[in-house]
Amino acid sequence: MYRLNHILVCLDLSEMDDSLIRYARFLVNKIKPESITFLHVMKPYDIPKELFDAFPELDKPVPEIIREELQDKINEQCSSDADVNINVEVKEGHPMETIVKFTQKNNITLTLLGKKMGYQGNGSIVRKVIGIIPSSVLLISESVYERIDNLLVRMDFSKASEMALQIAFRLKELTGAKVACHHTHKLPVGYFPQVDPETDEKLKKYVEKISTREFNKFIKQYQRDTEDIAFSYSVDAENEEDQILYRKALNTGADMIIIGSSMKSGLADILLDTTSEKLAESDKNIPVLIVNDRSKAIVFLKRIFQ
Repeated sequence: MYRLNHILVCLDLSEMDDSLIRYARFLVNKIKPESITFLHVMKPYDIPKELFDAFPELDKPVPEIIREELQDKINEQCSSDADVNINVEVKEGHPMETIVKFTQKNNITLTLLGKKMGYQGNGSIVRKVIGIIPSSVLLISESVYERIDNLLVRMDFSKASEMALQIAFRLKELTGAKVACHHTHKLPVGYFPQVDPETDEKLKKYVEKISTREFNKFIKQYQRDTEDIAFSYSVDAENEEDQILYRKALNTGADMIIIGSSMKSGLADILLDTTSEKLAESDKNIPVLIVNDRSKAIVFLKRIFQ
């Protein structure tokens, strides 16, 4: 069973921090983790002596000053009745490497990152982190609703889908949320120009038969009850699974899209599959939970950070 007992929230001292702290408070009250850590990574630099002379209030190291300011903000915004250990950390270093190493060292099981829709920021660090971090990653925008009532799981009948489904059922236990799965049947319609996936009844029946059969087989294999899961399917004729899943989430009122990601073996293959990467883009408002295989990620990290 996937546990969400150690949460990491990555802050960058921007307006996005307020949304992340509020959502973190919501998660703490909903899933009651053992610990939650708020982390800010600052690039190392030396402060000239003249600056200290001009600002005598800077009598502490800059990381300590920032940590105290963050601590005050978090104490004010993240109060909770839950028995949870709340930590605030400020580290110096390269953001991507520092976040990934911190996650590995502290057995983080869920990392909360912001994806900025209106706020300034290109999301480059987020894109780099989510491909190799040894924890699941929850991406939220600044306009996110603090709600977990309906979960939509990307279903492709793989081990990655099983990981996503396991964490969905864990969230269901913790929050009472409903779980639905959606499968996009990839069809190279370009090779069959006479076929219209929107109207062709023969194609619809074929996709329904194949998708339902594979889903029932998948659920039986993992001893899940189909009555607990709403299942739907569609044809992906234009290689736009991310758009199909996002529209499905919008139309069904899903509060979160959950997608499993399996790390490949080669150093050149550390990036996420295309669907995960596109769902992580900033123009999609619904939170996206990317479920990573922690054991494989740790093995990979030992190879590149040894």
